[in-house]
Amino acid sequence: MIELLYATLEGGFDGLAWANIMVFVLGSTTALLIGLAAYRSTRSPIVTGLVMVVAVWLSGPFLQPRPVIASYVALAALVLVVQNRDRMLWLVVPVFWIWAGIHGSWIIGGGFLMLEWLRTSDRRLFRAGIAALTAVLLTAHGLGVWQVLVDFAGAQGALALLDEWLPPDFGAVMQAPYLLVIAGVIAAAIRGRIKMRDLIVVLPFLFFGLTSRRAVFPAAIVLMPWAALGLPTLKPSKSTNSVVVSWVAIGVVGLVALMPLFARPLGTIDNERFPTETIQRAMVGRSVFHDDVVGGFLIYSEWPERYVFVDDRAELYGEEHFRAFTAARDGSYEGLFEEFGIDAALTRDEWGLTERLDTDGWVRVVEDGGLVLFYQPGG
Repeated sequence: MIELLYATLEGGFDGLAWANIMVFVLGSTTALLIGLAAYRSTRSPIVTGLVMVVAVWLSGPFLQPRPVIASYVALAALVLVVQNRDRMLWLVVPVFWIWAGIHGSWIIGGGFLMLEWLRTSDRRLFRAGIAALTAVLLTAHGLGVWQVLVDFAGAQGALALLDEWLPPDFGAVMQAPYLLVIAGVIAAAIRGRIKMRDLIVVLPFLFFGLTSRRAVFPAAIVLMPWAALGLPTLKPSKSTNSVVVSWVAIGVVGLVALMPLFARPLGTIDNERFPTETIQRAMVGRSVFHDDVVGGFLIYSEWPERYVFVDDRAELYGEEHFRAFTAARDGSYEGLFEEFGIDAALTRDEWGLTERLDTDGWVRVVEDGGLVLFYQPGG
């Protein structure tokens, strides 16, 4: 489904201008839904503004024009729907139907819905879950939606070799805010705002966020309304002027929080992650070794003229291929390069391979952004 959206957007814009627009729209929508859930939980516009700041800060590494970005909107919408289930529970079915047509992470939403049913003993949630499961099977994938999950589960060995599936790095600036979420949950429990039954939802998602870097933001989406309860209930006075001033202030805070989404001009790419046009021109006619991040970009920009060595579809390449990739990235490249006829390598400065290729006399052809393109000696 999201591929159709990509095609529609690309047809209406010049170059990659659509990508940043999509990131801004979906990222902003996610932040606003998280803010609405926090407000529903606390009824405090001030706390809502603070939660939105943390949410956008934490979302930074995850806001990429990949299908998973739409899943954040779906999860945040599901949290809000469940909070307001007396009026909005019927939306569970379309949310899951759309989500399952976009990304396999709909299973996280299924887990959340099940835990909420166990927490509340509300039979309506159980019935909504059955209807949602039926809707999932009515997507274009049909029963194949389960095969995707089975293949994914069978690729755990390969996933463990990808950076985004490594354990979280809370010492990093962009992931440190999750510690604030944890602190908020603890504070809410100490204040008695989180009851024993609430832990049925809170604890599984708290630990889910500790499993991998990729899990941090989805876990935070579910936990934000609970973490917000740990803050003092800051509310404006009941006078009309005070309320208006407070909401204007929160609007300004929310706008400032969303400003990072404007950081990159439309139509540009992140040259620290993806090859520039100069590097792409130098790659023409070469069999190039590269990482999974570059592979995904090359599929978009050069397929079918270029076959990629690897991208982030772990279930497609398998553990053996990813182990060979990581070994070459660390510097043991000779056997792999010979096997695949590789005569060029697009590396990053921090890789062991970069130092090895310099030592072995490979030629640095282009250094642009955070990438280095090597040619084979004599090539």
